[in-house]
Amino acid sequence: MITNPIRALGASCTLLRGSGRGQVIVLVCVSLVAMMGMIGVVTDFAFMQHQKNMMQTAADSAAMAGSEELSYGDQVTAGKADAAANGYTDGASSVTVTINNPPSTGPNAANSAYVEAIVSKPEPTYFMRALGVGTLTVSARAVAYEGNGPNCIYVMDPSASGAFSANGNVAVNSSCGLLVDSSSSSGLSVNGNVTITAPNIGVVGNYSQNGNSTLTPTPKTGVIAASDPLAYLQAPTVGSCAHTNFSLNGNNGSSGSPYQMYPGTYCGGISVNGNSTLHFNAGTYVLAGGGMNINGNSTMSGSGVTFYNTTGSGGYGAITLNGNSQANFSAPTSGSLAGILFFQDRSIPAGAAGSTINGNSSSTFDGAIYFATTTVNFNGNSSANGYSILVADKLVLNGNSSLGSNYTSLTGGSPIKGTILAE
Repeated sequence: MITNPIRALGASCTLLRGSGRGQVIVLVCVSLVAMMGMIGVVTDFAFMQHQKNMMQTAADSAAMAGSEELSYGDQVTAGKADAAANGYTDGASSVTVTINNPPSTGPNAANSAYVEAIVSKPEPTYFMRALGVGTLTVSARAVAYEGNGPNCIYVMDPSASGAFSANGNVAVNSSCGLLVDSSSSSGLSVNGNVTITAPNIGVVGNYSQNGNSTLTPTPKTGVIAASDPLAYLQAPTVGSCAHTNFSLNGNNGSSGSPYQMYPGTYCGGISVNGNSTLHFNAGTYVLAGGGMNINGNSTMSGSGVTFYNTTGSGGYGAITLNGNSQANFSAPTSGSLAGILFFQDRSIPAGAAGSTINGNSSSTFDGAIYFATTTVNFNGNSSANGYSILVADKLVLNGNSSLGSNYTSLTGGSPIKGTILAE
């Protein structure tokens, strides 16, 4: 068996040189040896490049895993675990996995928001052994950070037909992506004069499209389902009742000024009818049963507000903003509920009544509308300098909506995070 073709060819040429065939044979043999050497070097380097590609995947994954765990302080453990899952275990088979925070080199070397992963391993050569090179150390490096997630619309139901639906005259323009978890052949369903534009549209199953509808870009099917992107949120504390069965009918407050609403626990919910004008002062409004029902030509405003809907007096109630009401709401910009405008208790069962959040063409909803277990019917906008996030079990879009992704008003950026490779 020939173990080293370059040496074997050289030995054959040595024999031929003394056989009287002349210098031509010698030159041919020398050329063949050189060619075989070049082929050997190229083959070894191709093998090394293949190893580096696999190593780069492990480094990318390790850096991203580490950045996800920065808030918990276990970025090193998480990074090395992800590298091991990709075939490179630190300390095994001469593999070295190093996780640095901040990175040791590069443009982000002084930035503690970034995590660097370096994976290296000495790899054996084959043909290059004849040149005295037995191993080459291959390494790969990646740097990642946790930034704003690429999507702002998540539909969580795993199997429903029409989990995401838009019907009639609907125009949606989103500056961030849309992801539908349903595995149904019509998990995303559009019918009528519907136009939906987003940077990316993904569906675990498939989509159905009828009428004069346009989806831009064409939805990508068979994507991997996403977990609840806001699962980390801690629910607000339900305190003692500040109000019970709060109801307002056409009351504009004293001297025509807005009726002042204050944060606290509203047992039995909030009900408003008629031509009411309300101002919601900053804080958390806990709807302990009864939900919130606002009808008629009401005008509502509030900055730094969160509405938390849960059970309580009178049982569960949905949130309904109906009619020709104008709502201009924005979520807190800092704190544990930064960016969260509506938050429904996750223990509410999937079969419970859905919520409707509609407003007139001047309405704005800057913040996350988070109903992980129930349906949301939505028709609203985020302001030109604002953002909207929709996370629901099922989502029905009505009318015209513009969803922004400008998170500069939030201290920590979007409440939905995504790991981003920087280097």
